[in-house]
Amino acid sequence: MKSHLKMFILLIAVMKNYSLLILSCFLAILFLTSCQSVKDPELKGIGNIRMGKSNTGNADLSIDLYYYNPNNYRLRLKRAEGDAWLNDRQLGHFIIDSMVRIDALSDFILPAKVTIDKEQLSKNAAALLLNREVTVKVEGVARVGKGPVYINYPIRYETRQSLKDLIK
Repeated sequence: MKSHLKMFILLIAVMKNYSLLILSCFLAILFLTSCQSVKDPELKGIGNIRMGKSNTGNADLSIDLYYYNPNNYRLRLKRAEGDAWLNDRQLGHFIIDSMVRIDALSDFILPAKVTIDKEQLSKNAAALLLNREVTVKVEGVARVGKGPVYINYPIRYETRQSLKDLIK
């Protein structure tokens, strides 16, 4: 009788470890396939630059970032952060820290706030007056995901845009 009890306890222990192994493998496969299936949203352009609040050393700009979601499912943007340049001069630092829902296979707009140094703003303003086109560059990181899985993807964008299209 004792040997049957020992055998039964051993069988339960093996099944428990086996079940844990199967569950771990299943979760690992689910995690890896969900991360690979998320395509990076595409930055299409920058526009609608507006002056916001201003204090003694800094000024706030509101900028719209135009994106496209190439995935055939909805995503959520948890956070984005980076730097913006205008004509190779750093304009400022931007943060998007509110949750944004992004529809599948659609264009969307992310309103970003850029905090800039007033000295940099005056340097860029002089350059803007002399040029009809400017080089706009954005670099940073965004956290995008679906369900409980989020990934970081780099934001890299550079283009030449006319001032008329940039400032509305």
